[in-house]
Amino acid sequence: MEAIGYGAFEALARAFPVACSSDEFYYFPQVRAAEPVWSAWDRFCPETVAEVAEGLSAWEYELEEIDRSRPAPELQADINLLRGLVRTLREQLSEVRGWEFQPSLYLTLAGIGLAEAMEAEDPAAKHERAGNLHLFLDQAGRNLNGVPELFRDIGLEMVRDTGQFFLLLKERLPELRTAIDALDRFEQRLKSVSTRADFRLPQEMAERVFQSHIGCGLDLEQIGRVLDREESEMRQVLEQEAARLGPGRAGTATTPRPWLKVYGSIPGPSMGEGGAIGLFRNEVAAMGRHCLEQGLIQKELFLSCPVSVEPMPDFLAAIRTGASYSIPPRHPPRGGTFHVARQVGAGARAGFLREYRMTCAHEAYPGHHLLDASRWSLPQPLGRAIERPIFYEGWACFAEEIMRLTGYFSQRYDRLLLARRRLTHAVRARVDVGLQTGSMNIEEAAACLQSTGISGERALTLARNYTLNPGYQLCYTLGLRRFLELSEQYGRGRLAGFVRTVLGQGEIQFADLAQVLGRSNI
Repeated sequence: MEAIGYGAFEALARAFPVACSSDEFYYFPQVRAAEPVWSAWDRFCPETVAEVAEGLSAWEYELEEIDRSRPAPELQADINLLRGLVRTLREQLSEVRGWEFQPSLYLTLAGIGLAEAMEAEDPAAKHERAGNLHLFLDQAGRNLNGVPELFRDIGLEMVRDTGQFFLLLKERLPELRTAIDALDRFEQRLKSVSTRADFRLPQEMAERVFQSHIGCGLDLEQIGRVLDREESEMRQVLEQEAARLGPGRAGTATTPRPWLKVYGSIPGPSMGEGGAIGLFRNEVAAMGRHCLEQGLIQKELFLSCPVSVEPMPDFLAAIRTGASYSIPPRHPPRGGTFHVARQVGAGARAGFLREYRMTCAHEAYPGHHLLDASRWSLPQPLGRAIERPIFYEGWACFAEEIMRLTGYFSQRYDRLLLARRRLTHAVRARVDVGLQTGSMNIEEAAACLQSTGISGERALTLARNYTLNPGYQLCYTLGLRRFLELSEQYGRGRLAGFVRTVLGQGEIQFADLAQVLGRSNI
């Protein structure tokens, strides 16, 4: 099995070096070729896609044969993990085929590929990668056909941002001159490409993406029931907290203020000399110490794989949000980076700072950084390279609950802030499903998002962008609730042991995780 995994990962890293080195594309493994070729870009073209899909089918068959041979129980979780990755990637390339109709895929890859090379230890990497970018963009233009009108419009907007990104780097990378010309050609191609009105996947394909690719294992009816429960429970908490925190008066009777008004009245944090970056750094340091004291992280890993909180570099601002976390694919891990934007849009800045402690828990300790540091420390190589979105985002949301359960989030407004975040994730999931099933249009989806306190302009942007990655918004709520169920069943009164056991498995399927937890002595 390991030979299949190694062969598959090396082949994929050679064919798609940027997608495989990034965590932006969950259906690719996170691997780098043994000897990276920095001049190479991802070879999205009909010939390479067909060749890779054929290889994936062969690996899938070999894994099925191993599965039928009744392997040892300790190998079953890894077999299921690798089979899921191979099948998902094959279907994404050969059936979903977003590389044929999603312009944003190529612009995102262009930004990530340059950013990765800028941070490489090899000083020649950025020049080599910039020198061949024009070939990648020209091939991207040739691939596009039958592009949804919405995706074309989003692509044209991204072209402007990407052009500014290229110009920002041009002084340091004169090789980008040819890429800037190629980007102009890509823009012209977008303006003339054949389009279609509908952006949705075929219903059967969309349901397969939700259930299998995202990994929720639920049909649409079951998904709806989970989201209904989460929304109902969180709205109840918000109403209770609004009544507790901010009673207002209507006539002579005291009535609760609507929770959104209470949320909007929560004061922002006090800024010291370090500004927002200093605020986040101090909080991450405090959370790391708390996790260490609670036994959630081993001291050796805490010291050997720190998280660095840094301002978002200008060259990353065009492709990242207000906060993001990343860790290079490396064993053993040496550290990760939590980037915080210097500037956030005026409409989102108040909420961003109001929830900064929850963001730190989500992105750093005990969220993405602790999960990724643990995954890249695994002794078994296969588990290091595979990231499952419902596990990844579900864990980060569960991390916020861990900080509540261990007493860290116990300030006056924390319960309301946590409930608001959970409600927002549930509404985002409902919007995602609604857009793909046709029960919501873009405007209705934006209005639904606004009900959670998101500004109108940002809600419209989010609704449009969710169409590019069907099902991903399900990961937060469905993943969180699965972790809550597992912790209730196996971790009551033993949270530290539960956390360490989960983090020691890699991002395996929840059914396999439940079996591991059932066998373990937490």
